[in-house]
Amino acid sequence: MAHVSFKSKEVDSVPRWSDYLTAEESSPSASASWRTMGVDGPQPSSSGQRHLQMEPVVQLSKVAEGLLAKMYRLNSILDYPDPNTHTFSEAFWKAGVMPNFPKICITLSKKFPEHPNKLQLEKVDKFALEALNENAEGYMQNLEQWIMLLLDLLEFREQVLRLILDLSSTVITLLPHQNSLILHAFMDLICSFVRVNLFSDKIPRKMILQVYNILHVMLKGGRDCEFYHRLVQFVDSYDPPVKGLHEDLNFVSPRIGEVLEAVGPIIFLSTDTKKLRNEGFLSPFHPRYPDILTNSAHPMRAQDLANVTSYREWVLLGYLVCPDELLRVTSIDVAMVVLKENLVLPLFRDEYILLHENYQHYVLPKVLESKRMAKSGRTKQKEADMEYNIAKQVEKMLTY
Repeated sequence: MAHVSFKSKEVDSVPRWSDYLTAEESSPSASASWRTMGVDGPQPSSSGQRHLQMEPVVQLSKVAEGLLAKMYRLNSILDYPDPNTHTFSEAFWKAGVMPNFPKICITLSKKFPEHPNKLQLEKVDKFALEALNENAEGYMQNLEQWIMLLLDLLEFREQVLRLILDLSSTVITLLPHQNSLILHAFMDLICSFVRVNLFSDKIPRKMILQVYNILHVMLKGGRDCEFYHRLVQFVDSYDPPVKGLHEDLNFVSPRIGEVLEAVGPIIFLSTDTKKLRNEGFLSPFHPRYPDILTNSAHPMRAQDLANVTSYREWVLLGYLVCPDELLRVTSIDVAMVVLKENLVLPLFRDEYILLHENYQHYVLPKVLESKRMAKSGRTKQKEADMEYNIAKQVEKMLTY
């Protein structure tokens, strides 16, 4: 009997995540029911049943909640800044996180990813630069836990992508009626990963990193902090986050597309009241003979309907980060059902992003690119025509 373990050294031993988990969640018995899970159906390169260590998958979904809570707290402390337009209130500068030198801090943020040493900051605000130098240690301490948050976001990204790759390459079939529990853990992790990174755009990542590093340079004789260049690359690749998510999840995009295609019929069913009634989901009585009790509702479909809220979330997030999957034949119809019912995409508590605006900014250009490629005839003519027509239909529906 073969066994597959997803436990990497980091996930198994990392005390860093304990800050993001409750005592119950971080205890060994917390996810006992998830720990080993059988896989249905044939799997690669093995005879007999395989087992997956699912504990890290579930744990990282919990870690995501902790990361979201910490970013939410930072956002609250900083009076909800808008880093993308460089809009910061007076309360932001008085919060005790960033040094109260707006000119220098905003310049560092605007010029990211340029190294602070190249920015001639003495010309921006010489007095502020001297004050930073004099109190560098104190300012650095104020930023310590928030630079650690950026490092945790980086580590979270690396661990999640490893787990998604392991899971995707180990389990051949991930569908609602086959490996259902694994599918839900897989998609929950992806949705959590997407939410965390979308939320990270609301915190002043560039400013935190650049200010922390310039303070480090002042204190350590001109040396960058050891993780500076890794974090610059990470923050830059996720600027904006959807761009980074497109690139990071490209390898698993077809798997996500298969899942979204598979849950499409149940999403359609959930919006069709007449069909729900006829199939016995809304009443125990026979639809045509009201005196007769019936149990005609199919139990498997009933379970699917119980999960339809999750399926809708998968669709909204899935097509946003894997836009190529909208070019499957029925995908745009599934997406439009859910898009028409939602204006915002909740991230955490009362934080959200505008759904349609993000689809316009990040999904539509990918569809148009596919349309152009199909028109240029890079694939066989018949396939190119089909792809072009689907892309044209998707474009039309996204620009309604």
